[in-house]
Amino acid sequence: MKKMVTVVLILLLIANVSARPEYMKDFKNFSDKVKKCTLCHVQSSGYGGLNPFGRDYAQIGSLTPELMQLDSDGDRFSNIEELLNGTMPGDKNSYPGKKAPGFTSLLLLAIIILYLMKRKS
Repeated sequence: MKKMVTVVLILLLIANVSARPEYMKDFKNFSDKVKKCTLCHVQSSGYGGLNPFGRDYAQIGSLTPELMQLDSDGDRFSNIEELLNGTMPGDKNSYPGKKAPGFTSLLLLAIIILYLMKRKS
């Protein structure tokens, strides 16, 4: 059980993965928060197909004014608003102004879980 908890903690700490450089050339002027596989893909591994922004980007082929004005994920924020605010234009649950759990929250959660597991044993 301790090994499993350790593996989960390690995975939480190394979750920051960047997308392949050749696909990120158009996004070089945007925050590192969006330079991830999930900018265009439904899975952080880059597999599992494209999300709505990824499909629009693939169809249009580059960052055009047309693509930037779209609201690919339907969350009422244009793609450019999301990119400039460091949120994901292909994820309707990621939008400017929404607070996301940060590293500190994840670490605190992991500590609480470890404490509760230790307490049970």
